Amino acid sequence: MPPSEPTTPVRVPKSITTYTPTTQDPDLRSSINMVLLREGHVPKISETLLHALNTSSTNWPTLIQNHALTLLRSGDVHTFPELMTRVLDDIRADSIVARKAEEKGASTNGEKKDGGTKEKGRGGNGESLALPKGVVDEGVRITRECLELVCEVDGV
Repeated sequence: MPPSEPTTPVRVPKSITTYTPTTQDPDLRSSINMVLLREGHVPKISETLLHALNTSSTNWPTLIQNHALTLLRSGDVHTFPELMTRVLDDIRADSIVARKAEEKGASTNGEKKDGGTKEKGRGGNGESLALPKGVVDEGVRITRECLELVCEVDGV
C-alpha cells in the first residue's frame, strides 16, 4: 500500500523527554505507530535496517544463522522457542560485552587502543553476536528521520 498524503503530525508533549518505560503513554505510542504504518515508514525503516545488515562487513545474518545451527547440532536446544530464546540471550550478552568494551576504548574490530584484545563473543571463531554498531547507528538515524516527519513536539 503506497503512503497516503501526510496527515497532521502526532502531537507529542514536551514532557515526553522525562518518560521512562513504566510511564510511557500507550495511547501516544499507539498513535505514533499507527501513523508510521499508515504513511509507509515502517517498511522504509525495515528496508534500511536490512540493507545496513547485508552491507555490513561483519556478515551478521550469516553469523547468527551459523550460531543457531551450531546450537541445534550440538543438542543444546531442541525446539524453535528454545532456539530463539537462546540466540536472543546470546546476542544480548555479546551486546553488553561490546558496549562495555567500547566504553573502555576498544575498537569495533576487536583490538583495544592499547594493543590488547577485547573479550571473545559467542559466535563462530569467537566472533561477537552483537548487532554491528554501524547498523544500530543507521537504524537510529532512519527511525529518527521518520519520527520527525510524523511527530510534532509541543512547546519546542
